[in-house]
This record gives sequence, C-alpha cells and structure tokens, in this order.
Amino acid sequence: MAALASLAALAMQACRPRGEIVIGFVASMSGMDYMLGVEGRNAAMLFVDRLNGEGGIGGRTLRLEVRDLASDDSRAPEVAAGLAAAGVEAVVGFYSSSSALAAIPVLEEAGVPIISPTSTSDALSGKADCFYRTIMSTARDPEALAASMRQAGHRRVLFIAAAYNVPYYQTYLQGLARLVDIAGTFFYQKLDDLDYGAIAELGAGDGYDSVMIVAGSLDTGTIAQELALRGLLAPLYLSGWAGNDDVITYGGAAVEGATMVHQVDPALVRDLPLSAAYRAAFGEEPGYGAIETWDSMLFLVEALRASGPVPGRLAAAIGAVRSFTGTAGTIGIDEYGDASRPLYMKRIIDGAFVVTGAVN
Repeated sequence: MAALASLAALAMQACRPRGEIVIGFVASMSGMDYMLGVEGRNAAMLFVDRLNGEGGIGGRTLRLEVRDLASDDSRAPEVAAGLAAAGVEAVVGFYSSSSALAAIPVLEEAGVPIISPTSTSDALSGKADCFYRTIMSTARDPEALAASMRQAGHRRVLFIAAAYNVPYYQTYLQGLARLVDIAGTFFYQKLDDLDYGAIAELGAGDGYDSVMIVAGSLDTGTIAQELALRGLLAPLYLSGWAGNDDVITYGGAAVEGATMVHQVDPALVRDLPLSAAYRAAFGEEPGYGAIETWDSMLFLVEALRASGPVPGRLAAAIGAVRSFTGTAGTIGIDEYGDASRPLYMKRIIDGAFVVTGAVN
C-alpha cells in the first residue's frame, strides 16, 4: 500500500500547479470524538487562509487536503495511503496517539512526514521516524497528578479510560500505578459499556478516594455527570485530552474542582491576531485543539521556509528544526521529533479552566 502510494505521489507532484504546496490534514471530525478534530480543522484552515493572504511561503500558496477519520482510528493506514497518493508533502494531524501509531508505517514508507498537534503517548517518544509533534509526551503528567493527589490526601484512585486509545491511557495508568494505588480499572469502547453499578460497589466503604478519567471532553463530562447522579462524588482528575470547554458543557457542576495537567495556557495567546480572527470567524475563544494546531502549522512553516521551493527537501528541513517560535513562546524539538515546552496544572473553578501553577 505504501509503495503504491509513493509512486502515485511522484506522479501527482509532477502534475501539481506550479508553486502550490499541498499539506494533508487528518483528524476525527465526525463520530463520538469529533470535537478536537473540528476545532483543529477550523484552526488549520484559518491559518492557511491568512498565510496565503499574506503571500504564502515565498509566493507559494498552501492547500489543505482534509480527511476525516470519523472517530475510527483503524482507518488511519488507509487515509494515510490516500494522502500519500494525493502527493501531499507533509501531514498535520492524527490527533490521537492510536491513530498516529497506525499511520506512521505507511507514511514512513512513503517518505511523508507527520506533524501531530496532540498525540502524546510515550509510545511515540524517542524514535527516529517520520513522526514529529509540537506537544510533549504525557509521561510527566502522571507524576504531577500523583503529587497533587498525595497533597490532597488521595491515595486510592479509580481509573476509567476510553479503551480505543490504548497507548494514550497506558501512559497515565502505568505512570500513576508507580506512585499511587490503583483501586480498580474500568475501560469502555462505548459509554454504555461502563458498569456504574460495579463502580458503586467498588466505592462502598474505602474502595477509592478519587477518580482518574482518561477520555475525550464529551465522554469525560458525561461520565462525571453519571457518577454524580449516582452520588459517586469522589474528587476528579482528568487527562489533557479533556482539556477544552466541551468537558464543562457536558459535565456541568459534576466537573467542578477537577484537576488536570496541560500544556496550553490560553491566556498567553488571547491577544494574538490568530485568536482574534478565530473569535471573529467562529464566535468563541480558540481552545487547546486550535492552539496546538497553530503550533504545528508554525513548525511546518519554519521548515517550509528553510526548504525553499525545491521538491523533496521538506522532510529533511523538518528533521533539522531544533526550535521554533510557537503561539506562546519557544518550543524545542529534539532529534527524535519530540517537543519540550511548559507544563501547567489546571483546575475547573466556577465553570472555567484556571491555571493554578507551572509544573517544574
């Protein structure tokens, strides 16, 4: 599949309008996990429109080839092959770790680099491949969360996770298990799979004193509501995946006080022209999905400017970038394409995310 895609990509590049740069964009924009992908797509399209309006890259315009995974990460290899066959020079996207891991072999064979805004599993770290990311691994998140748990006197944690994003939840589960007691684990493919009766039975007496949810924002908010409706009111800890306002919309009072570790402080980018344009276009503040997408696009632009107009140089130029200016400051990129950037503690207070401090 990848070899055929590579041959097709060469043919497509030969037929491409002179000066056009075609970039793939992949995310789930429909299905149960659509929120992050829609926000990312909106941010990417806005970024490209503004960039092209300013003359593009040395007079060359960008064009996005957008693909929807439809909340089915098993489609990632097929979608990746299709983009390679369409002659894209790079792909921005694969917002879940499981989709990124599935796509890498195809795009590695085709010689097409991937830049992911939000795939954070530690399983993606330290590998010399075509995969780059402008967000850090979540490897440090469990350490910071466990420290917060211990400070609050929480030692026995109930762990609930979306089973379809295995590499992502494993980073949290394995990290927490080294530092606190995991009182029980519950995984689901669909929200209806969760056995709240079993959770309540486990919670009787001293079963658990806090709950860690590793899921997208809609699912996390819904799970929190279902726990609250059953009187299961243990303090909540959330993964960064749930870090946009949808978790508050769907969780309401049930997520009040929840704690998470995150890599974006929206206050630092609120005054950017991109943020103002996003508010004007979509009537809301850009969430972390939009901000992380802009960081990936800025990384790509850095490499495009370095590679120049000669075909075939972009992959090498991306691999040579060691730092670039992101939306909120400098982001480092190591030789394996892994990012380094600030990390923040956040809580949901009065129906809004509040940064409570930086993680050392």
